[in-house]
Amino acid sequence: MTSTAYRARAEALLTSKHHLDLDPDVVAQAAVWAALAQAAAITETAERKTEGE
Repeated sequence: MTSTAYRARAEALLTSKHHLDLDPDVVAQAAVWAALAQAAAITETAERKTEGE
């Protein structure tokens, strides 16, 4: 999965409901997807740098 896909999952969780209806479990799930997006982005950047050498 790409960082863009992980980010989309996080955003979907947070935008699919009214902001006042978000329960802690939904926010926690979004945080996990956001962390995965960040890790994937770091990996993607490192791979691009390695390919460029």
